[in-house]
Amino acid sequence: MADFNDQIVQIQETIARIEQKLDQMTIAQAAIRDLREIKNRVYKEAISGARERREIFSILDDIQKNIADLQAKAGTRLDRRTTIPPTEVRVGIFVDVQNIFYAAKSFNARLDFEKLLELSVGKRRLIRAIAYVVQSPDVDQSNFISMLQQKSYEVKRKDLRQRSDGSAKGDWDMGMAIDIMRFVDKLDVVVLVSGDGDFVPLVELVKTLGPRVEVISFTYNTARDLINSADEHIPIEEALLLRNSAQAESAT
Repeated sequence: MADFNDQIVQIQETIARIEQKLDQMTIAQAAIRDLREIKNRVYKEAISGARERREIFSILDDIQKNIADLQAKAGTRLDRRTTIPPTEVRVGIFVDVQNIFYAAKSFNARLDFEKLLELSVGKRRLIRAIAYVVQSPDVDQSNFISMLQQKSYEVKRKDLRQRSDGSAKGDWDMGMAIDIMRFVDKLDVVVLVSGDGDFVPLVELVKTLGPRVEVISFTYNTARDLINSADEHIPIEEALLLRNSAQAESAT
């Protein structure tokens, strides 16, 4: 029984050491999930025999090897991300305007893009802020676009496409993904302003390449997988909203 208890202590100490390493490695999400499962098995006293103990130690060995591989491949990027001073952290902001506009509209409000920029950048260094707009032929968005440009956003526009069945399509998912990947080597932080769950694979890919990913969106309108995949989710709250007037709505 003493040997068994010693092995339990050994497992717990190993888990603690690995968790300490994982605190510094946001790209090791799979390893974190494995560790949590092992911890649950230990704490529920599910270890009933030598075979299961050997299996657990084998899993722990695999996790440690995976962490070593991750450190070897991504150590330089991780070191930069955790040691550079805030004023040198390079930030890129990518705004899915259509997604955020309709989410805000349900509150009879619109997003304050100036405050969004302030929140996203903070004391860090802005490299690029791009707003992706879908244009409808029935709506004059010139005032809205001018406002974005005055607030230091680069505006990319795409026309809403009418289908033969009468429905319409217009989104920037692919264009945003291409731009983010184009800038990924020049950024330490990617700020994605959208609640669209289609961006989850992109977020995971960006994180493996080094940059931190922050998602800013309305919680109610954001895919749970997107929140979980980001390094940080920042909910849009009242301080970032402007209440609509008839004039404001006509401008957007």
